Amino acid sequence: MYIHVKIKKTFDVETFNEYLNSPVYSTLLQKITELGDKVFHANRLANLQAYFEGFTFYTSSKYRPTPVDILPRIISIKDFRLVENSLKARAKILNAFLREVYEEGNVPIPEWIVKESPYYKPEMIGFSPPQGIYIHVYGADLVRVNGRFYILEDNLRIPSGVAYAYKVREFAERFLPELGEGYKKLELDAIENLSKITSCGMKNPVKVILTDGSLNSAFFEHSFISKNCDMILAEPKDLRVKEGEVVVNTADCGEVHVDIIYRRIEDLEVLSPEILRAYLRGWVTIANAPGTGIADDKAIFPFIPYLAERYSISLGDVYQPYTMDLYDLENLSRFIENPNGFVIKRREGYGGFGLSIIKDEKNDSVLEEVAKSHENFIAQQTLDFDTTVSVLGDEYYESFSDLRFFTYFDNVSKAVLSRVAPPGSRVTNNSSGGMVKPVWIIQ
Repeated sequence: MYIHVKIKKTFDVETFNEYLNSPVYSTLLQKITELGDKVFHANRLANLQAYFEGFTFYTSSKYRPTPVDILPRIISIKDFRLVENSLKARAKILNAFLREVYEEGNVPIPEWIVKESPYYKPEMIGFSPPQGIYIHVYGADLVRVNGRFYILEDNLRIPSGVAYAYKVREFAERFLPELGEGYKKLELDAIENLSKITSCGMKNPVKVILTDGSLNSAFFEHSFISKNCDMILAEPKDLRVKEGEVVVNTADCGEVHVDIIYRRIEDLEVLSPEILRAYLRGWVTIANAPGTGIADDKAIFPFIPYLAERYSISLGDVYQPYTMDLYDLENLSRFIENPNGFVIKRREGYGGFGLSIIKDEKNDSVLEEVAKSHENFIAQQTLDFDTTVSVLGDEYYESFSDLRFFTYFDNVSKAVLSRVAPPGSRVTNNSSGGMVKPVWIIQ
């Protein structure tokens, strides 16, 4: 496939470039060539609009506009169905694992991994959450390798990014609608899915989205969800238990009864003893359920195939890269023999924090840290995953990019976000300076 524009390559690795090798992009590439410099102008306008709308990510003690790359990733409906089946299965497996730990009081993996986790809630033992749902919202990070899907992480604590999926599509369609000509794109549906799953079977419940305020890295998203899902935006100080119910203090209506708390902050920050007691007594529902964070621990990831067999659930056709828990001394020895073949991840890390790609970074301090506390890390096979074309300034770059899918219990949303690594890097997280690009699911 040929494109009449110059694409800069900022890394030495040979990869499969989706734009240049997948037939689904042929119409888009032709359009990019025809549009010429208009693409760069539209991308600048999109980034300016993002700045004006407060489309930000808070990191390093300051707000940083989230960089926008308006060139889309394209996923066929056939490929989406493949991912959908696998993510539904993983959600069931993780929910079953939490049920076994808390409702049955049995830990089917090394017990210390669960019971030493800061997210383990012994108060949940013997308790069954409403509708048996622990995981209302689940984010999965995927990449493609020669077109095949691999999952890198399961995010269950506070997965973010769905607002960015909506806004980056909006910016692309507003400033360069010509890109979509010739494609039948499916509509985004995360708002409907999120509204449904956080209603927990109730009719017209009063819902709160719980934030720790404007300094949260994803506060833009918290506000977006509040407006679009009819949730009251509140902080922990606004909640209290009063005469057998949870109430939230609002500026307009004073104290209001609360049915559902959709928490966007950690268990450790939100669950005061009185709120947890109210939850266990059935006075309020919390999504995701307290204690869900134990299944977010990266030390669980290598056990997913075993858990799939245990619960007789097929994982489908999304694959896991080879991953080792480094508490095991044999695994640690394998890693030490070939550190360049692995990505190191801290078990409780998120958003790019606690992650090091050894062959890219040559970071001796990370190796020293692993040697000192190896039980706190996993090692995951480094993948030279598929790249895309991105626009930055007045140039095109070949860039590593991933896909974040959102699952709302048993519904996989078509609102997918692609995060793009900065030039020369393969770390895609917003906190590491990555861009965001729209994703089209096409018929």
